[in-house]
Amino acid sequence: MSNIAFEDLDEKKEPPRKRLRERLTAGTFSEDWTLADWLVGTASVTLAVASASFFCWSFAVSLQSPDYFQQAALANMPPKLDQIQTGSIDTSNAMPAPEIVRLREPTAEDYQIVMVFRNEALLATRDELVRVKVGSVVPGLGSIRTIDTEAGSPTVVAENATLRGVANAKP
Repeated sequence: MSNIAFEDLDEKKEPPRKRLRERLTAGTFSEDWTLADWLVGTASVTLAVASASFFCWSFAVSLQSPDYFQQAALANMPPKLDQIQTGSIDTSNAMPAPEIVRLREPTAEDYQIVMVFRNEALLATRDELVRVKVGSVVPGLGSIRTIDTEAGSPTVVAENATLRGVANAKP
């Protein structure tokens, strides 16, 4: 009993303050974790959950609308200008280009098919080489309606004439 007698009952003793590391622990598995460990762990779990959520969302969208992402990408792209069709752009600030001066306008009889590839054709006159595709307007021929390579002989059907190439001759 003598040990108890020396204690002062009037003084209130505060419990010792815990260090930051001790305050941040959540159990026996995390006794060695620091604040940086908790921040990195929380960020990693958040990133994993966000990635899984994004994957699930994109998978569900692609099941409902298979072309959704392709259409979204194409909607943000600028339109491709047709290099053959002319007169469809503002020419007030255009760079000067040489003007074609002909002695006479070509007629349908002046054109020959040089080559047909994909949906385009190269046509030649005595003085010019013209690259055309369906919808192009060619002096003397008018608007190009179809370009065909079936049956081994190229054919270009225009508004004013039909041009036929020479069939591939086999030796």
